[in-house]
Amino acid sequence: MISLSRRLKTAADLVRSGSVTADVGCDHGKLSAYLLDSGRAAFVYATDIRKQPLEKAAALLSSERYRGKHACVLTDGLNGLPADAVTDVIIAGLGDDVTEKIISEAPWLRDVSKRLILVPSSRHEKVRQFLAASGFTVKEEYAVSERRHVYTVMAAEYTGTIRCLGVREKWLGGIDASSEDGKEYIAVLERRMEAVVRGIRDKTDPNYGEAVKVIEEIRLLGIDRDDKTKTGI
Repeated sequence: MISLSRRLKTAADLVRSGSVTADVGCDHGKLSAYLLDSGRAAFVYATDIRKQPLEKAAALLSSERYRGKHACVLTDGLNGLPADAVTDVIIAGLGDDVTEKIISEAPWLRDVSKRLILVPSSRHEKVRQFLAASGFTVKEEYAVSERRHVYTVMAAEYTGTIRCLGVREKWLGGIDASSEDGKEYIAVLERRMEAVVRGIRDKTDPNYGEAVKVIEEIRLLGIDRDDKTKTGI
């Protein structure tokens, strides 16, 4: 079976068994292959906006065991995919703006039967806020530490409930503060907020006030954090 990085393996585990999955920005195609090998997906649409990575994915998926179980599609996001067929959508390794754009341009995702699995490469707080404002609820969320970076992996489903997130939920989401990866995630976030506070002279700046609130929320958790080497949120 294909070997995945920890963050992609975590994302794969959130795909519902037997689903029809869209692997958006599939790159080398390893995640798509793993989903088929493991049975997490019965069929995969491997998509990419770039021709070269899609060709690599197509080559990997050309094995006989994948015949009839996949389609490689050169497209922007989810454009052109069959909305009635796709059940689960993975968007991994893309920035917050691109992630939000892909979801916004696919109104068919606003359906209780669909699931989003997201691994945003930046500004996780913006993605959480966007989901809440768009009627999606995060059902599961995990911090993953990998190669000197920390990531969040989240599964969201449409409920129609529109919310404005408070500071803790916006910045910490559903991260488990007792797990080792969760502690590293929170340590990185705390350093990021401390840098914001140091860099703003005007204490009336809303960014200053929010950073202070985030730090306060983190310290209320009472976590002993020793790792000072991770980056990436």
